[in-house]
Amino acid sequence: MARNGFSTVIAIKPEDKQIAFYSGVGHDKNSIKYDVKPYKARNLDEEFYQEFMRCLTEYANSNPSYAGKSAFVTVLVPNSLISTTSFNIPGINKKNTMNLFNVALESNYLNLKELRVNNSIVKQNKQYSTFCVTIARNQLLQKIYTACSGCNMFAKILTFEGSAAGCGAAVLNTKLANDTCILLDLKEVESTITFLSKGIALGCIDLPFGWSILNQSKPVAENMLFSHDVAELAVINAKEKAKAKQLTMMGGGESQEGAESEGEGLLTDSAPTQERTIAQTVKTLPRKTPRVLPKWMQRPLPDTQEGVAYENFRIFVKYVLEFIRANSRLTAIKDPSCVYVNMPEEFSFILPLVNEEAEENKIKFEDLGIKKEKPVIREHLELFGGLYADQFGSLNNF
Repeated sequence: MARNGFSTVIAIKPEDKQIAFYSGVGHDKNSIKYDVKPYKARNLDEEFYQEFMRCLTEYANSNPSYAGKSAFVTVLVPNSLISTTSFNIPGINKKNTMNLFNVALESNYLNLKELRVNNSIVKQNKQYSTFCVTIARNQLLQKIYTACSGCNMFAKILTFEGSAAGCGAAVLNTKLANDTCILLDLKEVESTITFLSKGIALGCIDLPFGWSILNQSKPVAENMLFSHDVAELAVINAKEKAKAKQLTMMGGGESQEGAESEGEGLLTDSAPTQERTIAQTVKTLPRKTPRVLPKWMQRPLPDTQEGVAYENFRIFVKYVLEFIRANSRLTAIKDPSCVYVNMPEEFSFILPLVNEEAEENKIKFEDLGIKKEKPVIREHLELFGGLYADQFGSLNNF
């Protein structure tokens, strides 16, 4: 829980090349201040940590509340740096259950010594116990701890943004503190889907687009939002290169036999041939164009701005439903009761339209119910939640 004195949450934002600072006094929402410091470095290399320390020092020097004093802070890292999973362990007795859990960890993570593992039993019956697990690399944690302490700021808690957003949502809307649900947190150009159980994040994914697509003048083609195609092409090219290299090396075997009697010139001569063979296999992407569905698969084109916003919001609905479908380990704990959505009030008209398809979707989309809060809270839900990061258990806190 946020302490009575001055509290600060620090978030690493690699997508914006910024370090965000969020400070407040106790539970006084009016005292909250938001600030960012840009940095120039590749993410998480040695130069980054120097830039990270520079940002921390600049913030401390510009903030009278620090004035050379040491302070405890909460650090939020991107969701991609933390791994979450779950294990069902046969229920025998407490000691044997823990032994089996440790065996499951060791068999799934060969580099277990390099990892920090938090676990919590979230469901238990006579047949089995369900462990939810949060994992981070020790080296990552240590470098962040060291950088903070070098600036007289001590990272009391390190967690990930999805967990902090869930904590903030549960503080502002107490329904979430006793519910199993999905949180859809929309920012302008990015979004996060989080599976919450009693305010604790058990898993989340990021989407590289946000509510700005709801302001478009026409429906957005999903393949124009981010590059599925680039990933697919990378796999294709890797396979083609490996295949070409294998074929060239097979031919090189004959050359090598000849080289034993005729010298190494044949081996040297095969290198340009290999490079040419590989180069010929590299494929390139055509210019990206919106994907066009056949007419029988197309929905009627909306003729109002509200209709366009709704059509584009259906992309979020699709990813939420896919997130639920693909995470049977989480839904086995309990099915989510609904999807709570945090987005600008101007788009609230969309949710009743979405819920007209609730029977087909098998879940309702509800407003998070925090419109009365100030923009500095609504727009930075994860940073606000960081002030309360120890309120919903220690599973996600390092």
